[in-house]
Amino acid sequence: MAERIVLTGQGSSIGALAGGASLESQKAAGRTGAALRFRLGAIGGTSALREQGAQRVERRAVKLARAPLAAVAIVSLVMPVSSSAAGIYSGPTDTTHAIDAAIPSNSSRFVEWANAIQPLGPSTNVLGTYFAPRGATAISTTTFNSLGDLDATQIANGDSPGFLTVTFPSGIRNGAGADFAVFENGIVFPSDPNLFAEFAYVEVSSDGVHFARFASISTNTTWEGGFGQSFPGFDVTNVHNLAGKHAEGFGTPFDLAELAGSPLIALGQLNLNNIQYVKLVDIPGSGAFLDSEGHPILDAWLTNGTGGFDFRLPEGQGIGVINSVVPEPGVLGIALLGGTLLRRRGRVWKARTS
Repeated sequence: MAERIVLTGQGSSIGALAGGASLESQKAAGRTGAALRFRLGAIGGTSALREQGAQRVERRAVKLARAPLAAVAIVSLVMPVSSSAAGIYSGPTDTTHAIDAAIPSNSSRFVEWANAIQPLGPSTNVLGTYFAPRGATAISTTTFNSLGDLDATQIANGDSPGFLTVTFPSGIRNGAGADFAVFENGIVFPSDPNLFAEFAYVEVSSDGVHFARFASISTNTTWEGGFGQSFPGFDVTNVHNLAGKHAEGFGTPFDLAELAGSPLIALGQLNLNNIQYVKLVDIPGSGAFLDSEGHPILDAWLTNGTGGFDFRLPEGQGIGVINSVVPEPGVLGIALLGGTLLRRRGRVWKARTS
């Protein structure tokens, strides 16, 4: 269960569009293509890059258009007063960082990819997939699985955020450096190192029953951009070990060695050299859910329709494995011996029938 605190108090309306547009004009613009073109221009970059990202941005813009104009239960710490100080972690597309360098989806380091999503079930189901309100309604193996989002009332009621569990052809083992990477579809906004981000906790399991969660850091206290918290940019140099902290096409690395102190290992319930399940647990970004040090986690909130962390299963888009499980020598030997015997039997059968 994700850690959370219950927030109370009067909220504030979403900020007007940059350039001094009124709230009413923002509402009108959100229903037109002009608003989308404005947001594309605000993201920056070359015209070719903006065109290439048009579909991504349009999908994100839908979240803003569908968002309520009054946010409820937002405490002062999430008001966009000033930018948070730059942190020590990698930016959205930083592939050379010493701590948590992003990994491109086409990297030769990946040896296999998650290939199955566990079935839908209730929020109380430890192993499986659950979509919270404002998310997907059915599992897709080809396109987005949005985990959903919770409003202030649902958070206060203790409703479960969405989660999704995947499996692999072979599994993941604890090797040198990062062992796997998780991809999402965040976009740099309004400029690097800020990212339109939807974060998720990451958990792993050997048996599908007992899960260990990676410790995480998120120290942002505000956001950037002129569209309010439903379409913000967050400085991801202040974020560590949360899925979704890197831009689309760049995976967030996770090192199983960081879980070496998990009590599940001593109990024989977790084998870091045989991870068969990875679970992604969405984080509603109101500040009610916490990192491992007790900091409120902020991300895009409240989002609708395609709310929450967005997961895609296909290779190059979901979870890539760097260090895969290697069969034990005995098992490998038996497999090789079995193959040899089958080939010999085939030759004998041919000789008898020829």
